[in-house]
Amino acid sequence: MFFQIGVLDSALDKCFKNYSNTELAKKSVILGVITSVFLVVLKLIAWFITDSISMRASMNDSILDALTSFLAYHAIRFSSVSFDKGHNYGHEKVEGLMALFQSLLVIYSVAMIFVEAYEAFVDPKPILNSRVGIIVMIISCCAVYQLVYFQKYVAQKAGSAIVKGDCLHYLSDFLVNICIITSLMVATYFPYIDLLCGTTVGCYVLYSAYLILKSAIMDLMDEALSEEIQVKIRDKIKSVDGVEEIKILKTRSAGMKKYVESRVAVNGTVALIQADMIAQAIENEVREMFENVDVIIKAEPC
Repeated sequence: MFFQIGVLDSALDKCFKNYSNTELAKKSVILGVITSVFLVVLKLIAWFITDSISMRASMNDSILDALTSFLAYHAIRFSSVSFDKGHNYGHEKVEGLMALFQSLLVIYSVAMIFVEAYEAFVDPKPILNSRVGIIVMIISCCAVYQLVYFQKYVAQKAGSAIVKGDCLHYLSDFLVNICIITSLMVATYFPYIDLLCGTTVGCYVLYSAYLILKSAIMDLMDEALSEEIQVKIRDKIKSVDGVEEIKILKTRSAGMKKYVESRVAVNGTVALIQADMIAQAIENEVREMFENVDVIIKAEPC
């Protein structure tokens, strides 16, 4: 749905080339808060004018989006804090916890949407001033589109679980807006379209919650990096002179930080100091692959 635009991506690369992944993630969620507050005000006005169940559901979803983006900003700040005596491995796991919290909020949002859809089925009400509602939702779609495009850019560049979760929130909101526009356009001819659209939106948002929950669990359970990334790491290690074999390669991620641990075999005739130099060379090669990575390499004779 959100096709990559080469010119726009190049412009973003130039604008943010000197920003770290953490700084990009922070700007992404701040933009989310600003966009959500704007949408809440806009949809509140539209709901009073149209009395649409879908509009109210969309407004509630935007309120949750604003809350989660606000919390996400502080979670990113906390996750970037260096290790201390109580947390020897840093605070990156807070990203997984935040993503888990995001999924629970989305599930609550789905429950509210289904309740409102049931109310519309029991006591259907005509939608008033649908033209005003359509204009409001078109503005909402434009606002959310630019946000999701930027967050997808940041998510791909930074690999932040929080930004990915936030992006799923707003992608759901974008689809909510599309369904509401359809509802407002067809409601005159089919009164139950509001119910149908509300239920459809609820199902999709529930699916989004599943994706966020799955991502959070993967992060908290220390799932290995993708096979594609592991292959690239292996190639980097093998490219270092003196490496005979890769005996063990362990990888995981915690938020935006990657962890790589490996035990490699070197020629048995190599001196200890030379083996340490080989291990150091491997660590340097792997660090060049990621902006934020912790690498531990052990070289031993084969």
